[in-house]
Amino acid sequence: MPRTWEPGSSRPLTTKYLGREVQVNPHITFDMGPQSNPPAGMLRFIETPVAQGFVQARNVGLLASLATGIIVWVILLMLSADRTVSLTIGASLMALNAMVVMARYRSHATTPLAVNMNHPFLDENPLSDAEVRVQLTDGRWVDTGEHRVRLAPDELLGGYNLVHDTLDYPVLGHFTSQKERTPTIVRHLALINQAIALRNAVNSVPDPIDEARDREGLDSGLLERSWLEDEGEIEVESPLVSFFRKEE
Repeated sequence: MPRTWEPGSSRPLTTKYLGREVQVNPHITFDMGPQSNPPAGMLRFIETPVAQGFVQARNVGLLASLATGIIVWVILLMLSADRTVSLTIGASLMALNAMVVMARYRSHATTPLAVNMNHPFLDENPLSDAEVRVQLTDGRWVDTGEHRVRLAPDELLGGYNLVHDTLDYPVLGHFTSQKERTPTIVRHLALINQAIALRNAVNSVPDPIDEARDREGLDSGLLERSWLEDEGEIEVESPLVSFFRKEE
């Protein structure tokens, strides 16, 4: 079912997910034009200290690729008199290794996630509220809200929307044009949810999952107490009492 919105009415934009309509938040979806850089005071995930391991791994991988290419070139040069062939093989091997290294690095560098200076990704002792923003396919950076997010198929544009993991699945916007959930997309979503959880912890926002578990425990306790009360109200008659009652 395509998205529907009646012009001139106050009905929100909707799309279909898991067999039912989900609501698109108009204040988030219809915003100003796209922007490639995060808002002021925000840093991309790849620029945070927790992501520097990926940068270092890229640098080490590129150096290793260069060293491997040189070593192979020297060995072939010692075994063969044709310098052109040796150089071509060594350069090709170096380029292939470098491409693999950059492909792995790009999967982390393209994470559409940004945080502010008070987020645990940047500072273990924040002075104010932490913030998390996610970049959509149109380039806009949107606030994720306090709930975790998940992906929902977009039947109009294709790919997936980013939605809140709540009962009504409000849509934040179009997240990716990929037709399948690739390992990179799954990794990005996991990092976003981790950033949201850490932000909520800093901002003292109750975890919705923990609240749901508490409610389930409370409901179970109420049911158990109700059952015990009902049991207390049941009169247990002995066979002798039952016999005389029948005689009456």
